[in-house]
Amino acid sequence: MLKTFWGGPDGWRDRQEPNGDVVWTSLSGHSYTTRQGSLLLFPSLRPPTAPVTITPTGLTIPRRKTTRTQDRQQRIDEERRANEAENHATALDSRPPF
Repeated sequence: MLKTFWGGPDGWRDRQEPNGDVVWTSLSGHSYTTRQGSLLLFPSLRPPTAPVTITPTGLTIPRRKTTRTQDRQQRIDEERRANEAENHATALDSRPPF
């Protein structure tokens, strides 16, 4: 609502950072940072994308270093390793004390 109703030349200002944070600046000059809501659920998505490059023919789209399929498989493998480690630790904690 700040951008819609209290914006303009004499209103609130907003600036989005590359990592998704939005910095709001009030009329008095105080700054407030809001973090993206998905950060809690998907912390691995926080790193920003590659910077956009300007060439003589215009803007270029950042290129992926790996395919989406490779990214997905890496996330699955990392989650499986984490689950396996957690299951192993839980199994050790639940052994009888003799």
